[in-house]
Amino acid sequence: MAQVTAHDALTYSLKREHAQYAEEAERLAKQAAHIAASTPAYGRKVSGDITRLITEATFLLKRAVTIEAGLEAVGLMGAAAAATDQ
Repeated sequence: MAQVTAHDALTYSLKREHAQYAEEAERLAKQAAHIAASTPAYGRKVSGDITRLITEATFLLKRAVTIEAGLEAVGLMGAAAAATDQ
């Protein structure tokens, strides 16, 4: 049975996280396009929609930073493993 390393587990996790991130970013883009194309209904303000978009975009940016840090960690793990193998 093959042994799973931290490098393998993190790489797999990052692939899943990246796929989910892409789906959420696409959903947010569609939502922003819909808000831009539609006038608000009576009694509804655009500012609330924009505030929600900003909140979701901020969350996505935080996830992007986490993914980037994970990718950096995977790279460092790979470099450390290569140095150890030499």
